[in-house]
Amino acid sequence: MRIRRRSPFSHHDEPELNISPLIDVAFLLLIYFLVTTTLTKDEADLSMVLPGVSQVSSEAVSVDQMTIEIDPAGVILVNREPVDADMNDHRALNLTDRLVRYAAAAQIAQSEAQVVIKADGRVPEQRFIDVLNACAKADIKNVSISP
Repeated sequence: MRIRRRSPFSHHDEPELNISPLIDVAFLLLIYFLVTTTLTKDEADLSMVLPGVSQVSSEAVSVDQMTIEIDPAGVILVNREPVDADMNDHRALNLTDRLVRYAAAAQIAQSEAQVVIKADGRVPEQRFIDVLNACAKADIKNVSISP
């Protein structure tokens, strides 16, 4: 008579894994750590109070207007400071650079860049056009003319 052995791979008896004791151990560890940990206030140890969240409404910061003057000799002054003096340089690079920085500061402050141009009656027209071109390059649209 032959004894027939069961193959360990037979589908008749499948091994079972009982995980309920594992779950019990996990919950016991969780309860243990919850009970043993203490919550500390770090700011009390340092004798300082941390600021809380507050709702403060603030007004937008306004950027002052820029005043550009052109004297009879053709020298361009920004807020009474000479910037470009060469009448033959129609690009006015220093003025353009200053206007670009001013427009960027106004954009950061969420306000509108405002330029006031004061030109003497004896100023050559081309120099006035140079200032307007510099304002256009800096994308400043709020330009006013003052005598």
